[in-house]
Amino acid sequence: MLQPTRFNFIDVLWAPYNALSAKKITAMTIFLLQALAVYNLFVYIALAVQGESLAYIFSVHGFFYFSLTAFTTAPALAVFAVGVAAALLLVMLGLFAVSAMEIEEVRGNRFFSLEQAIKFAYRRAGQIFLSEFSIVLFLAFVVLLFFLFGLLTRIPFLGEWLLTILFVLPSFVVAFLVVMIFGILVVSFVLLPAVASAERQGETFASILETFSTVIRQPVRWLSYTFYAVIAAKFCGFVYAYFCYRAVQFSVWATGLGGGEKIRQTVASGLSHLPYRSDVADATLNVFPGIDWGFSVVRWARGGGDDAVGYLMAVMLFVIFASIIGYMLAVVASAQARGFVAIRYIKDNYNISEEDSLFFVDEHVNPPIEDEEG
Repeated sequence: MLQPTRFNFIDVLWAPYNALSAKKITAMTIFLLQALAVYNLFVYIALAVQGESLAYIFSVHGFFYFSLTAFTTAPALAVFAVGVAAALLLVMLGLFAVSAMEIEEVRGNRFFSLEQAIKFAYRRAGQIFLSEFSIVLFLAFVVLLFFLFGLLTRIPFLGEWLLTILFVLPSFVVAFLVVMIFGILVVSFVLLPAVASAERQGETFASILETFSTVIRQPVRWLSYTFYAVIAAKFCGFVYAYFCYRAVQFSVWATGLGGGEKIRQTVASGLSHLPYRSDVADATLNVFPGIDWGFSVVRWARGGGDDAVGYLMAVMLFVIFASIIGYMLAVVASAQARGFVAIRYIKDNYNISEEDSLFFVDEHVNPPIEDEEG
């Protein structure tokens, strides 16, 4: 049964429940894994460009190399920046896919499938990329203007007077607007996918306009929705992680009744290839960062071997772990989509729930045939 749209905080309150869907978690997890794969590919290309020993780095870090201080040359930094941008774009596509599912539910389409959501996200990849790139390009243009203005201040005697006279108007005012735009660029990482998923024509300018309008006209409401979404995502993600932990534990115990100690050793071998002592793992397996209340998988990695099957088991365990992050991001995406529907109605009196679905058309029903008199 579809939940009625109330256009207030109650819509966002249901985000953890709405995100607890197999297709939403799967969609977000798929894009998250793709983002990690692309990131690692570009990281190792950047290290190769810099002349590092890839075999040594892989033996130490594996597929989880997150050091930012290793890149010291401009070509390596450029390749690394492209990889980070591509990975962030894929994560945004995952948020878009989940948001699209929410928007279609708001429009009354309960049958929007996982395959449709993923294809829809790839079709709108250009819209999201151009929206973000346009904001970045504008910021770069303003920086160029300030750079040219800085060159003018090098003029002897006259330059100092130009700097002083124009320091407030327009320098300070423009700089203040640039800082605001940069802040919106940061928050657009989670907001823009929801806005774009509700945009019917896939227009870049419309997505940028609605993103700015949402943050500028309803900042307190949007911040409250987002704050709740992040807190709820972390807490509910911890609960989801605990159930995943117990599910794996039960699976090992139950299959071990017939398979013996070999089952536990295989899982331990897979876990030993993963960074289970990392900060990301600690933050995920604790209720909140900095609060020592959670569970640990350290003891389950003991006794593992180095067999080839252990690497495959590591992939399977990592997919389960990625689904935890995927669920938390799905909660944020669901809250952003429902929150945008409410904010759009509040600020523009526009009801997205009255729109027709982009992917579902009611079957044509012939009108009843009236009986003819003989």
